[in-house]
Amino acid sequence: MEVPSEYNIIGGLLGLGPDILLEILSELRLIPNAVQFLGVCNKTHQLMNHQRFMTIIETLSYPIEIINKDPDCAEFIDINCAQKKINKKKDESNTISLVQVLNNGIWTLEALFSNTEGFAAIGIVRDSYDIPAEVDYGAIPHTDHIASFYGQGYPYPVWYKRKGTKGNAGLDDNQILRLEFDSFKGTLILFIDNVQQPVYFSGIKEK
Repeated sequence: MEVPSEYNIIGGLLGLGPDILLEILSELRLIPNAVQFLGVCNKTHQLMNHQRFMTIIETLSYPIEIINKDPDCAEFIDINCAQKKINKKKDESNTISLVQVLNNGIWTLEALFSNTEGFAAIGIVRDSYDIPAEVDYGAIPHTDHIASFYGQGYPYPVWYKRKGTKGNAGLDDNQILRLEFDSFKGTLILFIDNVQQPVYFSGIKEK
């Protein structure tokens, strides 16, 4: 007789296996609630590696809001509530940020660049810092408030407070880039095509 071990496991969270936990996750309607659920312990965090995880997450609703300081330079196209396409209309420096404050959980953002020739970056900005229009995120004073992973066109793949660090692969076009921010641990980790990069940011406690 086979035992449905994936459903109830002694020693698991409340004795429940991953399939039951995924059912609980699927009942949550808002991504912030799902983020908090995934951050309960290491076992719930591991649900992110389950083959059903992305299917469930796609059913959740958390509209993306973007701060657009230069509407003449960037065009935003809604794909759905969870995805946006950003087209640059001018060849100049711009830093685009999200409205959401990332706290109380584990947050994931995915992006894909095209036609950047290696001159692009993705990262995190202090919520209290107001990024001006038409600025280079790596320049002073912006770099004191923005931690970034850089593209292959730059000499350093990691940049913060005017200091570059090597060790990661530089970003390139047509890669699936995933940032994972853990507000409990204060870490920001980069994955390139599902491969975790060794250099990451830690000690992120300020909003």
